[in-house]
This record gives sequence, C-alpha cells and structure tokens, in this order.
Amino acid sequence: MDLRQLRYFLAVAEEGRFSRAAKRLHITAPSLSQQIQALERELRAPLFERTPQRVELTLAGQALVERARVVLAEVERARADVRAAAAGRQRLTLRVANMADLVLDAPLRSLGLGIDGLEVSVSSSRGDDALDAVRQGRADAAVVWSRAPGDRDLDGVVLGSVLFGVVVPLGHRAADSARVPVAALAHEVLVMFPRGPFTGIWDRTVDHFFPGGARAGQVVVEPNLLKSPEAVLRAVAAGVGMAAGILGIVDGMGIDGVMARRLEPDLRLELEAVWRAPAGRSVRRLVDFLVRSARDPGTAIEAAEHLGGTGTSITV
Repeated sequence: MDLRQLRYFLAVAEEGRFSRAAKRLHITAPSLSQQIQALERELRAPLFERTPQRVELTLAGQALVERARVVLAEVERARADVRAAAAGRQRLTLRVANMADLVLDAPLRSLGLGIDGLEVSVSSSRGDDALDAVRQGRADAAVVWSRAPGDRDLDGVVLGSVLFGVVVPLGHRAADSARVPVAALAHEVLVMFPRGPFTGIWDRTVDHFFPGGARAGQVVVEPNLLKSPEAVLRAVAAGVGMAAGILGIVDGMGIDGVMARRLEPDLRLELEAVWRAPAGRSVRRLVDFLVRSARDPGTAIEAAEHLGGTGTSITV
C-alpha cells in the first residue's frame, strides 16, 4: 500500500460517500473507487460495505482507520521536523482540549511564535482526541481537563485549577446574587456538551451541580455544543437552561443575554499537561513553559502550587 491510498481510504471513511470524498480530494469518483479496490485487493479484505446511501467501514476497515491516521500523521511530522531542522529549530506538536485554549490564550499565542529554538505547532482538539494523539505519537504533548481514572497511562503535571461559575439568562433569579448556592439550582436544567470526549470534567460538573444526582431530563446534551463553547451560552440565552462557564472568560465571549455568577461551593476543574514517558529535553522545555505560564496572573488558572495540586516536576 502507498500513502496516497491511505489518504484516499481515510477520506472515504470520514466523508461516508465516495462522491464527497472525491470532491474533497479533487479527483473523480471512479478513480477513487479504483484506488480503494486496489487497496482492498492488496490487503485481501473488504474495507467498506457499500450501499446506495453511503459506505460503512467493515471490521477490517475499522482496524485500518487508526493505523492509517498514525502513519499519515508521522509522515507529516517527519516532513515538518526536517524543515524545522534545516532552519535550526526543533519542532513539537501540542494538542489543547476545547476551552483550555481560552484559558491559555496568551501563552499559546506565544508558543505559536516559537520559543528558545522550539517551533511548536498548537491545535485545538477534543479531550479524548488530544490524549489519543499523544498516545499514538501524533502529538508530543497535550493540555487536557481533569482526566478520568482510566486515562492515567500518560505522564502528566497539574498546571492548576480553573474557577467555573453558573451561567444563567438575563433576568434569572440567580442573577441577583453575587454567589449562587448549588442547592438553589436543584430544579434547574443543565446544558452540557457530550460526555464521551470529556468524561472526567463532565462527571465532576454534573455531580457538583446536582450532588444528590440529576433527574431524568435534567441534563440536556446537544452534540453541536462539542466544537463551540459559544453554542452553550447561546442555548442558555435562548432559555434552554443554565450552564457551567469559566469565570472571567464568559463575559468576554460576546454572547448577549447571559451572565455568570460564582457558585457556593466553588467549582474548580484542573488542567493538566500530559506527555509520553520518557520525555525528551524538548518536551520537558515545552511543559516547563506551560507550568510557568500557569503562574502568570494574566491566565484564568490558579497555579497548582497554591492549591496543593500534585504532579511530576520536570522543570529544566
């Protein structure tokens, strides 16, 4: 198999139709179909179940998807590394979970310009994809929200905690209080993003708002909220329910019709930097930069050292 065939295969897998994948690849659908058939012959296994409406991955196709992504990502990284080395720089890739990029906006913009001979490529990602990217070697490190107990296979350091409050529509009775007791929200509806990609932060948020357990229908999950934190605030403004929001950042997101208030007790969620062991010198320097940035009062993070947080110190 060659790299072109793997790219074609991934395009079909992601688009679900040969016509859409062909358009994305700027080739004809018959040419794309021929390349996929050639790949299937070489592997001696069908990769797709074809129907008039769409194509679905077979078990063999599902087995190839993740491997193909890793192979292509490694090829792209190799190309970028060679270009960076030719320019006298070392190149790293950092994945940042959704909403963490809002908290670390200034430090991440600094990373985009490069630091101390490092060229750092920064991209936003879902929580589970950020972790998988590090595990599979598609990223050198990641910044993620509180990890679930089953996600402790990577080394990490707690950067600090982020203070979340409750976001309510204008005119809501909670808007009159500087601090809103969690008990006063027991009968409200909480708007949340899908749980799967952010199990740790999702469970802790819901448990904090409803310590006695949420009733059926009390947590509204909308799939389109996954990629856009602003969508959560718009749902609140439209009267769907309340939401959790990062204090100090919600007001600057430009969404009319909502306001944020501090909770009683506080809801604090940790941000962690994670990497594969053993960390090379360049990764240690990158994580050290993130740790130092967490101490900057210009971020929304309360540094771990002031919170009794734990983590592996890798300062160089």
